[in-house]
Amino acid sequence: MSTEQPPPVRAILRRSVLATSVLDDLDVDLDDDGVRLPGCSPLEWADLARAAGTAATDGEEDVTRLRVGDVLHAHRELHSGTARVVPLAVPAGADRHPGFGWTHRTVLGGALNLGLGVVVPHGRSERTLPLPVASARATGRSTLTGQEDLARLEEFGDLVVQRLLRDTGTPTAGVLRPVGGCDVPTLLASRTLREHLVAGPDRTPGNVLRAVAVPDRTRGWFDLARIDPAYVGAAWAATDPADRGLRRPVIVTREEVALASTSPRLVENVLTEGQ
Repeated sequence: MSTEQPPPVRAILRRSVLATSVLDDLDVDLDDDGVRLPGCSPLEWADLARAAGTAATDGEEDVTRLRVGDVLHAHRELHSGTARVVPLAVPAGADRHPGFGWTHRTVLGGALNLGLGVVVPHGRSERTLPLPVASARATGRSTLTGQEDLARLEEFGDLVVQRLLRDTGTPTAGVLRPVGGCDVPTLLASRTLREHLVAGPDRTPGNVLRAVAVPDRTRGWFDLARIDPAYVGAAWAATDPADRGLRRPVIVTREEVALASTSPRLVENVLTEGQ
């Protein structure tokens, strides 16, 4: 992408920055070169344009505002000196996916992209945002997901497995929840957790897949035999775009996370066989 944005794109980016400033009470200063936040290195307009991607060029203001807002919050947190950086998986094609503004790789199956995220305060809780390339560069952080990061992801996956085993037979059995700053889509990138979901508590070797629904980043379900597949899409659509997970159930194997087919009959068969 060119470092110079056409006037319509620059206008959308400026409006997105101003909207974030007002809605999230961020102190920002704009000029022709970019955006400045107190105590932070400047962000160039080209950095924001890379994160906004085709949403800005296509005039999708809501998506652009979401992506630009994520960059601004992550940039400020990285300059705080206390930032936590953890693995983060974002559904491929998600509204909040920052594209070329984030270093990532595709998890086998194609449903998730895995990279690094920054844990930022969000009301009384936390939210993990993609680590912007420009912010990492400015603060001397690596944008690559290293072996230490992957090992931490497996540790989080193991914590979830222990929680699921503990909850067996309770009302929360079959429910996936975030841990350690990693949301549920991210946890599905853990082979340790996928192994448990496929084999089950009794480690049955014959099972090869499991259907999982994650319409919301904060929870997922893998006991889907009595859930209408259409419910997952409806729950996804009703969720705030910033908190959306995967719009359809995913088929999880030991190696892959793939979106289920759009065929209702095939989805029904998979949900039944994956139990």
